[in-house]
Amino acid sequence: MLVAALAALLAVQGAAALQATTTTDIPRWCGKPYESGSPNSIPSGWLDAPEPLATQSLYVQVEPRYNIYVSSEKTGSFIVDAALSQYHGQPYHQDIQVPGLASQLFTDLYFTITVESTGQVLVANAVTVNTTDNLFDFDISLLEPRFDAYDIKLYGLSLDGLQVYTATTQLYYLPDKLTGSVTKIDNLNGGLLFKNNATNFEFVPFFAFGFYTNYGGYLELSLENVKAYYDLGYTAIHPIPSFSANLTTILDYLDELNLLFQYDMRGTYTNLTSVAEQVTMVKDYSSLLVYYTADEPDGNQDPLNSTSLAYDTITKLDKYHPIGLALNCQNYYFEDYSAGADYLMEDAYPIGINATFSKKWDTPCNVTYGDCGCDNCVGELQDVSNRLDDFALYQEYLGQWPKPRWAVPQSFDGEEYWSRDPTVNETWVMNQLAVNHGAKSIMLWTYPTTDVLAAANSQQSKVLANSPALDFVTGAKPKAIPIKGNDLLDVSYWTVGKQIMVSVVNLDYASTSSAVTIPLPFWASSIASSPWGSIEWDLSGNTLTVQGLDALATSLVILNV
Repeated sequence: MLVAALAALLAVQGAAALQATTTTDIPRWCGKPYESGSPNSIPSGWLDAPEPLATQSLYVQVEPRYNIYVSSEKTGSFIVDAALSQYHGQPYHQDIQVPGLASQLFTDLYFTITVESTGQVLVANAVTVNTTDNLFDFDISLLEPRFDAYDIKLYGLSLDGLQVYTATTQLYYLPDKLTGSVTKIDNLNGGLLFKNNATNFEFVPFFAFGFYTNYGGYLELSLENVKAYYDLGYTAIHPIPSFSANLTTILDYLDELNLLFQYDMRGTYTNLTSVAEQVTMVKDYSSLLVYYTADEPDGNQDPLNSTSLAYDTITKLDKYHPIGLALNCQNYYFEDYSAGADYLMEDAYPIGINATFSKKWDTPCNVTYGDCGCDNCVGELQDVSNRLDDFALYQEYLGQWPKPRWAVPQSFDGEEYWSRDPTVNETWVMNQLAVNHGAKSIMLWTYPTTDVLAAANSQQSKVLANSPALDFVTGAKPKAIPIKGNDLLDVSYWTVGKQIMVSVVNLDYASTSSAVTIPLPFWASSIASSPWGSIEWDLSGNTLTVQGLDALATSLVILNV
């Protein structure tokens, strides 16, 4: 069976000749020449905002709540968005005229969601215009579990029937998998759900918090090294290839510990035969969380279709685990490289860099030239959140359903780019700042790190990756609270049930003795707990206040509403 599968995949491999059009004999990173003496040039591949549409438009989208369902689940859900958009959608006219009735406003879209091949109606309902994240349940057990996707169509009408809107998606309803593991993505909030024997094969929310970890020179040396990492309390590990002959011994031990791993195919992901062989080897491990194909393909200017070819190869063999990759550039062929992933990782490393001049290459750095270790960064903590925000914005430009974003914060120095390690407080700020801006997992680069940073990240992992914080960061989307007059306070909140978790990150390197006030866009009755940080907040209705704030302070506070 494997031989036949490989033969089919080899036919796809012939398409791998599509190269990034910017590849030349001049060494480049993110399309930019970076060696002294190289001519300056403007990189291609920049993604700009689309031209605004001529008329107001309604952009209707439909997506399954989860990227996959399995046959043990009996209820499915669709998410329906009906947002007014300046970039995407079909013309929207607010006034409608229903025969026999007075002129009305077009406020509700009436729709059906059907299986295209059979016309079977799964949902018939209505949604308010200019709303998003509307959930509609259906009986998924009416469908037959299979490995091929069901093509789904939403057909919507205004009340007068004159304005028509359509949207399509795919629904995966797979036979259940009772060996190994299953991981799925929550398309509403971006988090992961995971099941294996340790969860009694029930899906549980999961937040990966751990490190890219050296396989050669560390993990391969002894199981004691694996256990030492596990004992720090991290929930996930990312072994960095290349791998040696004892890989299965290490992976077997990860199964024993239930330490979930992100399986890395960097260096081999463009060899589709190798990809197929590796997937076949690891797909039934109970500790397999996700696959990772390309490491900074945009910086390296890998073939533009390389990530998609690897994605197609993996999903032919395993539809039960999502696929991710890390993008290093701020904006370089984002659409092409991101197409080959279910989730996207950013790895902006701002600590200890000179953002304008490269000591390593003796050249300046700007938007068209140079490599300073962090593409188009300014050397501030906000480079991390800015990159996450950029990736979200690009997906809006493309009209895509948003893929989850993960962060790869810095925990290293060297290579003539980074003059120092982050401090403990800088580490905590980068991690929590990423979560404030929508990161749904954190995998730092790289382990082994210093003992101080290993311990600091261990502390934060035990909070963010476990309840109660876990319930908020996986169960909702963060909403920002702008602080008027203080751009160095980054505040977000998550609402789950009758509680709200507020996250406060102070980006200021100087402490203040003055009172700091957080105006809340809601009323709260009491403080339930403070799972992270030493700030003692006072709550009064819709205001959090503290007298004085330490430099680079971080805080999580849970409120009852």
